[in-house]
Amino acid sequence: MLTPRFAIINWFFLSLFCATATFAQFSPADNAHLNYSSVCFEFPWVDQVVSYELILTEKSSGEKTIFTTKANKQIVDELVFGESYLWQVIGKNTQKKEIYSSAERIFSIEEHFRTGKKFVRFKEVTNNSLTRGDELLILDYAGLVINRDEEIVWYLPDLPMMSPNSGLRDLKLTDEGTFLAIIDSNAYEFDLTGRILWKAPNDGAVSHQGKEDYHHDLQKLPSGNYMVLGNEKQRRVLEGEKDTSRYEIGTIIEYNPAGKVVWQWHAKDFFTDDLLKLRLKEDGGFNLATHLNAFSVVGNFVYAGFRDANWVLKIDKTTKKVVELYGGHDSGLPNHYGKELFRLQHDATVLNNGSMAVINNDSIKDPAVVSSLVVFSLGENNVPKGEELFRFKFDFDSLCNGKSLKLGNVEELSNGNYLVNMGAIHRIFEVTPKGEITWDIFVEKLDTFKRVWRFHPQYRVALTSSLYPNEFTSKWTPKKGKGDQLIGSISLFNVGTEKNRYTVFVQQETGSWLALTEIPTIEAGQSRTTVVTIPKKHLNTTGGATLKVQVRGKSLFQEFVVRR
Repeated sequence: MLTPRFAIINWFFLSLFCATATFAQFSPADNAHLNYSSVCFEFPWVDQVVSYELILTEKSSGEKTIFTTKANKQIVDELVFGESYLWQVIGKNTQKKEIYSSAERIFSIEEHFRTGKKFVRFKEVTNNSLTRGDELLILDYAGLVINRDEEIVWYLPDLPMMSPNSGLRDLKLTDEGTFLAIIDSNAYEFDLTGRILWKAPNDGAVSHQGKEDYHHDLQKLPSGNYMVLGNEKQRRVLEGEKDTSRYEIGTIIEYNPAGKVVWQWHAKDFFTDDLLKLRLKEDGGFNLATHLNAFSVVGNFVYAGFRDANWVLKIDKTTKKVVELYGGHDSGLPNHYGKELFRLQHDATVLNNGSMAVINNDSIKDPAVVSSLVVFSLGENNVPKGEELFRFKFDFDSLCNGKSLKLGNVEELSNGNYLVNMGAIHRIFEVTPKGEITWDIFVEKLDTFKRVWRFHPQYRVALTSSLYPNEFTSKWTPKKGKGDQLIGSISLFNVGTEKNRYTVFVQQETGSWLALTEIPTIEAGQSRTTVVTIPKKHLNTTGGATLKVQVRGKSLFQEFVVRR
């Protein structure tokens, strides 16, 4: 049955007149088979139409639901896996007369082994809907996106480059609503359906060893570039030693969308013999493992986390020099802060207030030590660098011993709470800055051979406000102007779940983009109309121009041609 479970993004009150505008295809396409239950419907703008009705019919019951919008996009949540739906768009003019009717299309939300009850299960401990966040959770090892009631919203479809034994790690959603993942030491971007949009070259251009061996962390930057961790194998005779030491050490690589390396950093250039010889193995030999496993980019700096070295390094992108260190044992360097604050850590998340959070896995061999979430200062707000701001130990109840050998990450929620993936403990919880648990689950996976449920830890649990966090659409309406200028209004609809600001650009004769106007913040589900004047010098031979509307601080944009 089609029920009021639909969560509707449907709040537009702007009337538009006589528009000639951008064109869009119908989405979902006819007979589409989807792997997600939150669907963004899209259809073409129609001249003279000021209000659209999306008619959605659940095929099994015949029940219809009508959604009214001024935009040519509509997001509907909580559709049902295993169900098919018919959809049609009706357009009405200012007199509320129907002047447009699309053909009826059909699509289905496909079931999959990942959506079945014999794949994973979630054992809920706490779910306080009044104090917890509402963000969706992306579980990388499970290949799932779930909501806070542990309902599946999206599953990883069968990808051509994956086998049953493939390694999947660091699954996360970009600002554009696409996914990133590291699969079998390759780095990918793909859309919701699994269509590959970008693949890192993995050609050894940085390591000079045939491949880059991508691992642990892949991010898409606001510039549209990609940054990912790699490895290179080293042979080195340490000072005072006779034998050659062989070890693996990390690289950080930034690619542009064309796959060209635009920046690189090699950990081998920082880790001198003296730094490598600080740690010993149980047999007394030097432990040369540093294990780069996380990074965050803030302005011109990269914070890189090295688990086995027990440090987070702050790297200046311009000079490629390490300007600060945090945590772990004393390095002997003057810019080292927060010594002994954490050990064997995962993640290196810079928070909104400028501080940093890590998962302090710590030494689980020590009976007096448990793993913890640690938040510390990076020097913001006049707080000394390396000062501990918050620590939450993982032995907060009797359901686990609090010792997480590996894995784990922390994310900051929009309400200021922390979402903590406990890694090897296979537990995910949300905690307030005062240490109050607001949401808490265990994740288990069915052992299909022995028919028993096993722990199912995740390497990373990422957050997103929805599958369409920054989705927007825009419409151009020409206006009469004086002289040779082209004047019109852009009506911009924020149909996503994040509030955003926007910039309108015009393409110059050289192909470069010139900012014309800034559009102030538009809240999620709201709209704004802005008058835009395009000078004659930016018009083409037909009197038109190419405009681009871009989300400020993000690489997401829409490009279209406007005319009188």
